[in-house]
Amino acid sequence: MRGKTVTALAITATLTLLLGSNPANAKKNNTEKLYDFDEKVHYHQTKLDDNNYQLTIQSDDYPHFKNQSVFLLRHANRLCRGNTFMLKVTGGVQEYEQMPTKPHAYQPPLTVLLQCETEPNKD
Repeated sequence: MRGKTVTALAITATLTLLLGSNPANAKKNNTEKLYDFDEKVHYHQTKLDDNNYQLTIQSDDYPHFKNQSVFLLRHANRLCRGNTFMLKVTGGVQEYEQMPTKPHAYQPPLTVLLQCETEPNKD
């Protein structure tokens, strides 16, 4: 009886260890919903591969669009670890009206592809 209990505990501990360590291996193409407290920006981040990301920044109003732009540059620099990067805006740039005459419609999120350039190998 005692042998069965020890075996069952060993199997349970092994399975718990294996299942508990699985989330540490982050999958590519997994979208994360995040929030930047400094710029007050809600965004989704998808890692396409080691050097490429898709960022989708949720829009809300005109003044906030400046925050989104500043956030985008700072966050891209952080993701690329200070290396050179390239941003490709694929949609969601808001038009600016100094004196809007009517309420503006829903603005789509700002969608950007980020490509981090890698350091060339020095031989």
